[in-house]
Amino acid sequence: QLKTPVGRGRAFLRYCLVHRQLAESLQLCLLDPESLCEWYYARSPFLSPKWRAEILGSLYELDSVTFHLAL
Repeated sequence: QLKTPVGRGRAFLRYCLVHRQLAESLQLCLLDPESLCEWYYARSPFLSPKWRAEILGSLYELDSVTFHLAL
């Protein structure tokens, strides 16, 4: 059913929100600094430890919200 990259990305976000896994999933993606440098420009907030911590902190707070989204 999910034919486009945008549709698959939205489905992934919905799944993570419903299962309260968005922060953990993103944190796992951010563990490898070499891969991050390949995917993001030098000014990306994901490459800054301070900004990365703030983003992840906000997403962990979002985990306390209950989402009921159609998957």
